[in-house]
Amino acid sequence: MHTVNTSEFIRRMPRSEARAADLEMLVAREWLVTNGLGGYAAGTVSGILTRRYHGLLVAALPAPFGRMMLLPQLSEQLRLPDGTIVRLGGEERAGEAFQLYGAPHFSEFRLEYGLPIWRYNVGGVVLEKQVMLPHEQNTVHITYRLVSGEGTVRLKILPSLHFRAHEAPVSTPLPTRFVLTVENACIIRLMPPCGSSTPSIGIST
Repeated sequence: MHTVNTSEFIRRMPRSEARAADLEMLVAREWLVTNGLGGYAAGTVSGILTRRYHGLLVAALPAPFGRMMLLPQLSEQLRLPDGTIVRLGGEERAGEAFQLYGAPHFSEFRLEYGLPIWRYNVGGVVLEKQVMLPHEQNTVHITYRLVSGEGTVRLKILPSLHFRAHEAPVSTPLPTRFVLTVENACIIRLMPPCGSSTPSIGIST
């Protein structure tokens, strides 16, 4: 019986390396996950979008759409048991320096079987985040796991949605007016007007 060494499929970038190589290394290193249809998710280890095609879900849609940016980014806020609110990830605004909110709490980035996982240690609360694209589906699963920590911890997620060609400028306006609907307090849909060929976008928690 052949034993598989799972460590061969895991690549780690620990916190000590991030400190030694400067925080800009978190922005310079990138990751990529594909779905087998031509769609993908891609970004930097820091969470900052440094390229117009960076995003958590670029769907491969039928013509005339092609590859479309649907979910560029999530804004993540962690509320600790004492009420302290900590932002994770990062962002870049025009004419301003990078905002590396999660860098002080960054513990490790690793690829497990090609899937990116972030680990943060915030005041003794250890949180992991994973991004996965199911095969041949224009879907992204973003999973958060509380590894350790005492008391009640809350995670607030603010999605940034768009509908543009993945190579188009980030300032591209929406092609149509969408209608926002909420189902059972856990499913959010952005619906185009009746008769529009623009696909809808759905988020479930």
